Amino acid sequence: MIYTVTFNPSVDYVVRLDEVEVGGLNRTGDTEKYAGGKGINVSRVLKELGTDSTALGFCGGFTGEFIKSILKSQGIPHDFVEIEEDTRINIKLKTSSETEINANGPKITDNNIESLKRQLLGLTKDDHVVFAGTIPKGHDLLYKELAQILYEKNVSFTIDAEGEKLTSTLQYKPYLIKPNLFELENIVNNKLNSDKEIVIAAKKLQAQGAENILVTLGGNGAIFIGKEKQFRVPSPKGALRNSVGAGDSTVAGFISKRDKSTEEQIRYAIACGSATAFSDDLAGHEEIEALIPKIQINPIEEVR
Repeated sequence: MIYTVTFNPSVDYVVRLDEVEVGGLNRTGDTEKYAGGKGINVSRVLKELGTDSTALGFCGGFTGEFIKSILKSQGIPHDFVEIEEDTRINIKLKTSSETEINANGPKITDNNIESLKRQLLGLTKDDHVVFAGTIPKGHDLLYKELAQILYEKNVSFTIDAEGEKLTSTLQYKPYLIKPNLFELENIVNNKLNSDKEIVIAAKKLQAQGAENILVTLGGNGAIFIGKEKQFRVPSPKGALRNSVGAGDSTVAGFISKRDKSTEEQIRYAIACGSATAFSDDLAGHEEIEALIPKIQINPIEEVR
């Protein structure tokens, strides 16, 4: 079973209007509410791909109940740790451009953290865990602690996080890490101006323990670095409509094909990320499959 962990889920309230008059009365056009959070996004796209997963993390209050009801309606199992405060609400303003207003989120206690750790201790080597997003305040080493638990249980995991939250887990050999270019530059503390420089920087993280590295480059596609193969993958053509969840969709695509070839994993990763970018919400099955034939995977020479 695949388990996705979302420490700080959200109800994403999407508001569409022509323009925002600051200080004045604004009337919305269409509005929607979604179950949000990076791990939840991964679970939703996995479901579109016919891959089962269970959503873990922390939920509380009426907003937490909304998230659980939405996941249930979509056939996505969940086993959230119940918390006392309400799960946050994020506002996504869609005008001629996108504006996000993200809340900080509720308090997560030490007891809540221990409950999550007990859940992970019950997993086996046949399971896989996806960590994505922010961590609770005051728990700076949480990703490292959870990665160690999984490593000692021989449970593989994927992590999509920034900076030290990511690098602290490398010693526990993550199956996949997915930094974007900006995040990779921050990790190596250097501007990366070419594919070769990106590969060299990624290989430094691989040397520290990461098995597979997928560096996403926005509209310029992605670069993949594995133990034996390296690829440059251009983005398929399409109109950008939504940047929220594209990275999470990319992770879902890659993980969904763990039993397939590396090329198939990359093909679905890029198709899922692109399909979300070209959609109003997360990518659906039909949109993903329509892009699969358009994904070009180009081998690149070994860089040492």
